Amino acid sequence: MIQHMIENMKKHGIDNIILSVGFRADKIKEYFKDGSNFDVNISYSIEETPLGTGGAIKQAAQGLDKPFFLAWGDNLHDVDFNEMYKTYLRDAPQVIMTLVPREDVENFGVAKLEDNKIVTFVEKPKREDAPTNLINAGAFIVDPHCLAILPEGKSSIEKDCFEKLAPLGEISAYVHEGQWFPTDTIEKYELTLEKFRPIIDFRNKNFIVADVDDTICESCQEISPEMVSEIHRLMDSGHEFAFISGTKVKSLQRMISAKLMREHHLLGNTGTNYTFIGEDNSAEMIYNYSLEEEEKSEIISALNNLIREYDIQSMTTKDDQIQDRDSQITLSAIGRHAPRDFKENFDPSDVKRKEWVGFLRKSLSEDKYAIRIGGTTSIDIVRKGLDKEWGIRNFCKQKNISLSEVVFFGDKLYPGGNDFPATRIVDCIKVVNPEDTLKKFKYCFP
Repeated sequence: MIQHMIENMKKHGIDNIILSVGFRADKIKEYFKDGSNFDVNISYSIEETPLGTGGAIKQAAQGLDKPFFLAWGDNLHDVDFNEMYKTYLRDAPQVIMTLVPREDVENFGVAKLEDNKIVTFVEKPKREDAPTNLINAGAFIVDPHCLAILPEGKSSIEKDCFEKLAPLGEISAYVHEGQWFPTDTIEKYELTLEKFRPIIDFRNKNFIVADVDDTICESCQEISPEMVSEIHRLMDSGHEFAFISGTKVKSLQRMISAKLMREHHLLGNTGTNYTFIGEDNSAEMIYNYSLEEEEKSEIISALNNLIREYDIQSMTTKDDQIQDRDSQITLSAIGRHAPRDFKENFDPSDVKRKEWVGFLRKSLSEDKYAIRIGGTTSIDIVRKGLDKEWGIRNFCKQKNISLSEVVFFGDKLYPGGNDFPATRIVDCIKVVNPEDTLKKFKYCFP
């Protein structure tokens, strides 16, 4: 979410960013570092003890003598900061507050306006009593001098600053009509995952790279006629497709290539095996990188120890539970070809597999191997560095195409998921199943 926010700010010319962080600050710093990977400059203001919204902002703004943009990190939106700044230049208030229209005003503080000035806030009114349908969207321009009104230490910028400035006519409104999603509950967060559309210019996305299991087709299943028809439409409109998966190319040929009547690319074994499929379904291997036999033995031994420790029972066969995919060894806990309903219900929140990854780390060096959660019941283990970032980079290098031409679709884009490495290098679209992928293909490429 913070990355989306930073990307939107960068789009509007904001490239010096201070992240005010407290809880798990080390994880946030580890991910964003100095911002160079995102073409911005990032510094950090650390809350050693909770300071509230007011205290945290006052600390982060120390040394600033010019108005600055301020945005909450738990709302996802596409606010046009340039347009907000135009409002600031016109009104010259101490604060510009972005407001967004909502029907469910009874769940928020609602702004009362006079001549584009916010004069007060009405907390969670009944719909019929609300002065407007506009609520605080969590994006502002703030003159740092107004922060002097805040007490030292812990404070609330809403109650101790904004509510005092509003009656003085010092807060102007900027109304945002675009996307805005709060994520303060799991239900709202899941709705955001479904509805939010990232800021991506799809006009130059000539290459679509897609995960396979639970993205293009159900796990281990053949691609559906509806997906074939949609992919053919996109191919006929000039897009090239590459399918990347921890699965072997031979399985991908069965699941995908047997149904597609167009040229496409298979990036099997997490992209370490690139095979070009011709229109006549001919296959030409371009390159292949495999684990050494000693590495395979080490990984398989660790997985067998895990199976014994947690008494993990396959519903199929041993070979179907631990699969040698040349450059990747995969544990499919109850068997890759176990009934789909059992697989979907086995570990839907990844809780079991997260614990298993910790167990495997005791015997498999983090410096040598990458261990990732994949599929519905799987753990994928590859040589460190051979992930989907590596696979996509090498494919693009082989094809002599820019990463900016690629958009990736996947269902495991969260940290620790086997699609997550793709987020570091290309624009990504989160999907939850093949039906969702179909909808998003049509939305992104109408």
